[in-house]
Amino acid sequence: MKQLTWILGALLAASCDSGGGSSGATGNGGGNPQVAPNVLAQNPIPSDFRLGDPIDGLTPTELLAFHRGRLVFKRRFKPSEGLGPFYNATACASCHSSPVPGGSAPLYRNFYIAVWGTQFNQFFLPPLLGPVIPFYGSGDDHAFATFTLEGGRTVIPPDYFGFPVTVAQRNSVPIFGTGLFEFVSDTTIMGNSDPDDADGDGISGRYNTDGGAIGRFGAKSQSNNVEFFTRGPLMNQMGVTSDPFLGSGGIVSLGAPPFQISTGPDDPLTDSDGVPDPEISHNDLGDLIAFSRFLAPPQKKLFTPEATNGELVFDQIGCTACHLPSLPSSRGPVEAYTDLLLHEMGPDLADNLFFGVPQPSSISEVHSGLEFRTQPLWGVSLHAPYLHDGRAETLEEAIELHGGEATDSRDDFLALPASDRADLITFLEHL
Repeated sequence: MKQLTWILGALLAASCDSGGGSSGATGNGGGNPQVAPNVLAQNPIPSDFRLGDPIDGLTPTELLAFHRGRLVFKRRFKPSEGLGPFYNATACASCHSSPVPGGSAPLYRNFYIAVWGTQFNQFFLPPLLGPVIPFYGSGDDHAFATFTLEGGRTVIPPDYFGFPVTVAQRNSVPIFGTGLFEFVSDTTIMGNSDPDDADGDGISGRYNTDGGAIGRFGAKSQSNNVEFFTRGPLMNQMGVTSDPFLGSGGIVSLGAPPFQISTGPDDPLTDSDGVPDPEISHNDLGDLIAFSRFLAPPQKKLFTPEATNGELVFDQIGCTACHLPSLPSSRGPVEAYTDLLLHEMGPDLADNLFFGVPQPSSISEVHSGLEFRTQPLWGVSLHAPYLHDGRAETLEEAIELHGGEATDSRDDFLALPASDRADLITFLEHL
């Protein structure tokens, strides 16, 4: 994994890849993706930890950048500061506030994404510069759009130039701990993939790429690092333009630049709202990246006997084939319960949206329209509703909606005695 040196804010110049554990990064060793039952018996929750705290091991300068970044994350942009002309929210925290800044959002905060074209060639709808459909702003062309506070979501046509328009919803995902995924090497992600199901277990997870760099972030693992996944929503959700912070220098491991932000990572973003670009300063962008990158994962609760049994059941019915309890990283084990890979989840969940270029497979579609990244489960009880579009109100309902590669595990869950099903849910509620 490429060792990254981040210049966070005006002062940061320290490498962040060196040693030091992280809050929530506990386990039984860096190379073993499994963890022993009731691991909290050896790793109790720090008494002073609060959700929303930074990870351990930061330098004083990094810690200052983190706290400044929290303020930027909560900042409500005004039209005079670059909000719009197309936008859905006025602050990052508008969609990531439950239960604290960095979290998720209720169902009413769902947003639409749409593209037109075929499964192999999908394009953004004019006048938009990305797939996100805005609620506010008006105009027939982005260059001539006008700012407005009046609601009226952009009308999504059924087709465009005779090609179908594909539409889906997204529910905001929490970002607690996700910056640690930058410290998981490409080698680890590739080593867990099995695109052709060579072992015959019915699980054929594969990694996604965008421009050649292996993805870690997003519902389809379509983005490689925190900077790209920060600049994208700034533009697509708030209309706030930015210049690159590290640009292609921030790519995790070697690879060609991804294109999450609808342009090259070294290109500035611009709009025509009358506010000089970039609309967020270099220092503020660096601090915002620091907050997202260093936000600690939720801490497990002390396991009860029911949770301990639920952990065993979770493994016995095959859930850990995709929800790996731990991934090794250069900051220690990352206990996120994900493999960061794409898995086919069945036609009922499929959104037919193609993001990135997945690892080649002899048994899967070329595109990723049927697939989703394995959602991390740490802190999952804090973030209802569930699934990519929030259609599941409870954890049990989310499990019942699993299909595709998860069909056998779902059916085994439904066949469990009621007590074991309850214990499995209790286990998830302790993560």
